[in-house]
Amino acid sequence: MDEGLLSPVTRLGPVHLRVTDVPAALNVWRDTLGLQVLDENAALAELGAGGRMLIVLHAGAEVPLSQKSRDLFHVAIHATSRRDLAHAAARLKASGLRYSAQDHLVSESLYVSDPSGNGIEICFDTPQRLLRRDVSPGGRVALIATDGSAHSGIEPLDVPGLLRDLGNSGHVEPKLAPDAFIGHIHLRARAPEMLMKFYLGVLGFRPHIQSRTFGMFDCGTERRAHMVAFNIWARDELREPPPGAAGLDHFTIELASEGELAAVGRRLEAADIRAKRDGGVISTADPEGNRMRLVVQGD
Repeated sequence: MDEGLLSPVTRLGPVHLRVTDVPAALNVWRDTLGLQVLDENAALAELGAGGRMLIVLHAGAEVPLSQKSRDLFHVAIHATSRRDLAHAAARLKASGLRYSAQDHLVSESLYVSDPSGNGIEICFDTPQRLLRRDVSPGGRVALIATDGSAHSGIEPLDVPGLLRDLGNSGHVEPKLAPDAFIGHIHLRARAPEMLMKFYLGVLGFRPHIQSRTFGMFDCGTERRAHMVAFNIWARDELREPPPGAAGLDHFTIELASEGELAAVGRRLEAADIRAKRDGGVISTADPEGNRMRLVVQGD
């Protein structure tokens, strides 16, 4: 591994979100998306799949997150089979919730929000469909499929075709598959170039798309290129979330080893970035205030 870069096995752990009403949020996260409730009390609900915690909902937000607020755009839960994505689509369709679906060529995605305005993506990765990614000198991005056709990456997803993967039995799995995982987190940003200096130069992620023309910047690892993303699609309409708003509380980055955690800690200190070490956890925030915790996998 290149010095200063995070290991390819780096992954995202639980994402903590603020909500205005936990029971209302569970109507989406549990009843429609199919996450299991692992623990619940008046203050929070821990949700997961296969016994692993993926999402933690924290009560206490006073107002929903505006769709023009700098904060969470969506958290993405990745399914490991297209059939699992089809079950999620069937649950969304039956729920009556408003949702959308897009074909990104490198993935197929379903989008919905909880009642607090927290964006959610259910995603199935399809990297085998991509031949190459072309970026023009002006920063425009075109995705070239294996058949040579060009794609924008934001075409509508053929949901009826997806649902045909379920066959004619009419059976829909009520729960998310146990091997689902947090694949990426996507936020709205003011100054993505500054954020990338932190995520690349300090934390040690690798760059992926860095395009102001396209309006998106993201980074990841050698194994998973798209893990933390920022968009500037709201442009001048972007506003700071008001005090007490729902949205991201913090997310978790799970590192490969104690040595890697210590190395990130040294880079944070060298960059004069405020961070707190508490046993096996480093808590810090990026330049726009998005909070995160770095831990060693298995802790």
